[in-house]
Amino acid sequence: MVYSRPSSLPVPTVWHRFTARGVTLRVQDLTQQQVEPAVRLLLQHFTADEPPCKYIEINKHPGAVAELEKLWRNTIKDQLSLVCVEDVDEPKEIVGVNVLTVCSRSDEEEEFKTENRIWAKLFGAVELVGKSVDIFARFGVQRYLTAYGLVVAPPWRGCGIGGEILRARIPLCKALGIKVTATVFTAAASQAVAKKAGFHDLFQISYEELAQRGFRFPGVEENTKYSKLMALEII
Repeated sequence: MVYSRPSSLPVPTVWHRFTARGVTLRVQDLTQQQVEPAVRLLLQHFTADEPPCKYIEINKHPGAVAELEKLWRNTIKDQLSLVCVEDVDEPKEIVGVNVLTVCSRSDEEEEFKTENRIWAKLFGAVELVGKSVDIFARFGVQRYLTAYGLVVAPPWRGCGIGGEILRARIPLCKALGIKVTATVFTAAASQAVAKKAGFHDLFQISYEELAQRGFRFPGVEENTKYSKLMALEII
């Protein structure tokens, strides 16, 4: 059974507030009105900056980009994704986005299939890392929160926004009754941010070994040596 957001949780709910560069920001649920600008931010900057996307040059492959966009849009429908915006009545811009969903033990296992070789390589590498540990058995849970992309707008980078978005998962998980959040972090920078936010390593594999397994991202080692599955237990 696919997880659905409890009707008792209003959308949007504000999960976290903090200050960066003298501006008060909030992390809240992604609203319907924010879907298009959020997807644009992901398409413009996640595809260009996330290491596997960058080094496989996904933006030169419209079919693969379309598959990634489809994944984001379908996941956003779960009403669990988060955005960071200025803490005002009508924020003008989206500072950051985190596309989130819940995996349940009862979910039907679907075999990943695609005819697009770039998308197969990109998603296949993430799937390999993500399935390296049985989260349900490891933590004794029936469901956990996971993610399909986190991006911060370039003008806001370097002031801890990503970490604050990750920390917002804690009150979100508590409201959902979820004890664990686990995510594949593909970049050294995001891994460092996640560690600072309290995540710990469950599994790592070098991009060199991924290449040996057929998931090659030429030049990615210049940026990042490992792809990691990391988790945070909610206390």
